[in-house]
Amino acid sequence: MVPEAKLRTFPEDIVKVAVSRGLEAIAITDHNSVEAVEQIRDVARKDGLVVLPGVELSAKGGHAIAIFDEKTPVERLRYLLRLLCFGEEHKGQGWAETPYWIDEVFQAIEEYGGLAIAAHIDRRPKGFIASDEHLQDKIRIHNSRHLSALEITVERDKKLWNHGLMPNFPKRYACIQGSDAHSPKEIGRRAIYVDTPDLTIEGLRLAFREYEKRIRFPGEAEQGHREALW
Repeated sequence: MVPEAKLRTFPEDIVKVAVSRGLEAIAITDHNSVEAVEQIRDVARKDGLVVLPGVELSAKGGHAIAIFDEKTPVERLRYLLRLLCFGEEHKGQGWAETPYWIDEVFQAIEEYGGLAIAAHIDRRPKGFIASDEHLQDKIRIHNSRHLSALEITVERDKKLWNHGLMPNFPKRYACIQGSDAHSPKEIGRRAIYVDTPDLTIEGLRLAFREYEKRIRFPGEAEQGHREALW
């Protein structure tokens, strides 16, 4: 169920569209909820589609995406949600925020074995760069040692973030884009290509460290082995 769009989407629908669009892996990142992960993961196994369990978390300062290894038990993610003060009533509700700052959420994600990605950083109101937070808070968030990558929506800015050329934000980061799909037809609309030895969290960590040669947006794709991720 997608509360914002008032749609009921079935796991089979998601997997069918992802496979038809040539994706080799997808991440499931519902707002403050992980309840769809297990069903989609079970269906995807039949088609060889890798499903990375995750969640999008609303926090003070912005939204964070947590991505975990394919075999991570859903109960581990539920425990993380409880740790961050999310209850049953917050599932699927993007407006419901943890009382913690987003950089504290990055730390919790990493400590639980996940990759922390700052969500849609350049999109108002919940991308931390585009938010109304004070500049010093944005700089602190950007400098977090627990942050692995930035999800951007302005594709032309990718190299600026990669090379630390954004004013006030000199730390270099891997950039990704995401479909942020709220219905099956939106799946794969903003895919990326990742050159990685395997589609595991360690493989993604490597790609995020060596992003200049391992992460490409569709317009940058080169010949060679690439894994379509989102």
